[in-house]
Amino acid sequence: MSTFDRWGAPHLVAIALTVLVPLLLSWWCRREKSLTRTRLVGAGFALILLGTIVAQFLWLDRGSAPRWQDMMPLHLCDLALFACAIACLGRNQRIFEIAYFWGLAGTVHGLITPDLEQAFPAPQFWFFFLGHGGIVGSVLFMVAGMRMRPLRGSVFRVYFVSLVYGAVAGIFNLIFDTNYGFICAKPGTSSLLNLMGPWPWYILSLAVVGFISFAILYFPWFLADRRQPRP
Repeated sequence: MSTFDRWGAPHLVAIALTVLVPLLLSWWCRREKSLTRTRLVGAGFALILLGTIVAQFLWLDRGSAPRWQDMMPLHLCDLALFACAIACLGRNQRIFEIAYFWGLAGTVHGLITPDLEQAFPAPQFWFFFLGHGGIVGSVLFMVAGMRMRPLRGSVFRVYFVSLVYGAVAGIFNLIFDTNYGFICAKPGTSSLLNLMGPWPWYILSLAVVGFISFAILYFPWFLADRRQPRP
């Protein structure tokens, strides 16, 4: 089995489809102003996301006897996946805000610098890009097709949830010798974390960069609200 080639043709195609497919589906739904279409596409994204994580679990190599501690969906992208699925189905505003910031500030980096060993068409390739691409794609569809957006105060709300996640993942890692959230060690492949210093200082750097990223992602909506005429 060949190893994954970052910025190879399959990688670039996966990134392109992640952006183009949800934007085309958004145009298709908004052209007819069809609520039924929007709901069906949203449900489709949720089905793909949830189906991917179930298929990935069923595909695990049982012969390697993975520990249950290593099989928990406790990476940030795992939780972002569930947030996206819930928001696509129920249009819950608070859950959408988590999906928006975690998906665009976190999962995007996973798409650009995948922690992936096996190349296309290995099942792991499909699991990775359907999951990570589905997160980013569903967020784009919720914004462009479902017309959802983060509201005032969302940066601080989601940042607080992120800090809670970091604390919970850190405690779990300490007890069970895992590395959820890459809190205990950097991923095996090169990533943005390599620019943030050694452990444990990169965790502090990540916290600062995370807040700045959230603020940047909210800034267009802040400007849009400022331009609205006051009553």
